[in-house]
Amino acid sequence: MTTDHRALLKKGSGAASAAAGAWLGTMVAGPGPGTAAGAAAGAAVAEVSKAVLDDIANRYLSPREQVRIANTAAEAIEKIAARLLWDSRRDDGFFDVEPGWPCPAEEVFEGVLLAAKQEHEQLKLQYLSNFYANLVFDASVKAPEANHLLTLAESLTYRQLCLLSLVDQKTEYPVRDQLWPESGTIPAESLDVAQQSFYLYQRQLLLSFSKEYGRAGFVMDVARVLPTEAILSGTGKRLVSLMELWQIDKAELSVLARIW
Repeated sequence: MTTDHRALLKKGSGAASAAAGAWLGTMVAGPGPGTAAGAAAGAAVAEVSKAVLDDIANRYLSPREQVRIANTAAEAIEKIAARLLWDSRRDDGFFDVEPGWPCPAEEVFEGVLLAAKQEHEQLKLQYLSNFYANLVFDASVKAPEANHLLTLAESLTYRQLCLLSLVDQKTEYPVRDQLWPESGTIPAESLDVAQQSFYLYQRQLLLSFSKEYGRAGFVMDVARVLPTEAILSGTGKRLVSLMELWQIDKAELSVLARIW
């Protein structure tokens, strides 16, 4: 069983784990006199990361769970460390600790890593990393909203994340502009994608914008899913931005656009 953040991060694969471990070691030790402001600001991020990873490292984890957590944490920490070289972390109380209570950053980071622990779709992990890394710098997303968005992200399949990305970039792809006929056979894969997108409408991550009526509304039936009218809701935009879903492979989105 692992006992601290260093041992846990070593379970990850690739250079990110080693880089994250080295950065945490430097930051936790404390930036010296004359150190850049970005490094000083990184100390709080490092303390949160260390506290959460030390705690999780002392729980029972299967070998595969260790790898998932280590890779997700390492990628998030590496992104944060790189961004701190040119940007400032949020300073709105997200990292403020009260005696006996974890700070909001600890709660969210723990939530992200526990989501990674349970995530069987490996392709989702890098987007969970993006989610926390961007939260460190975005003071507009308060802790209650961050926890809500994380719960939504956990509930979505990788294909649903692809659908959100596709809608965000819809003008770049040809998508279906006609409703399915009331009679006839719908290809099974197309029906699956429509049903998965219908879930996004139910979670109010997608809305349907009618050019005819000039307004957005909800979709109440999977048969009424029309890709050309799909738009992101405000919550959907938040999720796409924090998870950086535009990073999803363009070829994958092209295939999805044809099926949907």
